[in-house]
Amino acid sequence: MRFELNGAEIYASTGGRPHKEGRPHLIFLHGSGQSHVSFSQQVRVFAYDGFNVLAPDFPGHGLSGGEPLSTIGDMADWVKSAMDHLGIENAHIAGHSQGALVALEFGRRYPDQIESLIVLASGAAIPVNDYLLNKAATDQSKAINAMMAWGSGNLGHKFDNTVPGASHIGAGTQLMMNNPEGALSADLQACNAYSEGLDAAAGIACPSLCVLAEKDKMTPLKAGLKLAGALKDSETVTIKGAGHMLPPENPREVNEALRGFLGRVA
Repeated sequence: MRFELNGAEIYASTGGRPHKEGRPHLIFLHGSGQSHVSFSQQVRVFAYDGFNVLAPDFPGHGLSGGEPLSTIGDMADWVKSAMDHLGIENAHIAGHSQGALVALEFGRRYPDQIESLIVLASGAAIPVNDYLLNKAATDQSKAINAMMAWGSGNLGHKFDNTVPGASHIGAGTQLMMNNPEGALSADLQACNAYSEGLDAAAGIACPSLCVLAEKDKMTPLKAGLKLAGALKDSETVTIKGAGHMLPPENPREVNEALRGFLGRVA
């Protein structure tokens, strides 16, 4: 799906299925330096499960034009604008990493428009170390290589993994390299500056699910559990042995957790 928003052409995956009136909406928000491709193992599944799926590329990412947004709050407002433009009154919102921060802030700002919150491999805050911030600004390829090494679980470093014949690190690196220069740096700075996650979580009343990775080196498990504890109506699923890049690396486990949760709340 392509549409124009704030003067830029935006791309969003619908899982190959047109939206139909009466179906619940499920929005996937990608992480730093990522795109809709991060959810390639989810969008089609849930589109065929009866959801109106939307996995947008944020401005300046993937197939979307425009400039990258500079704050998590701006990203949350942009999601609201996209929903309004497409006539989506409310939605179940799933965010991976940075996308979860955006979903949290969206829930704080627009509580009447979020049906449920799904956190994938994230916490209430994502502090970024100085090395990665510097490399993202000065040598994007080195920053991407570092992120894919740290962000991939043990299976991600092997070819015999959850998606046989694929290289998670190779595919993830290419995905990030396909983004315009500056997208990753803007994202990491936005994550590093965001400190309102716990306040946002405390005010969210809708059902929530935290799908966390046991071996996450970028947003450690303890950060995800702290966020889960701050949410009023929260379920937690921890995927053993998994790294930060949960949606593409552990699709079966992620989809099973989402199906179980959405089956109860959607």
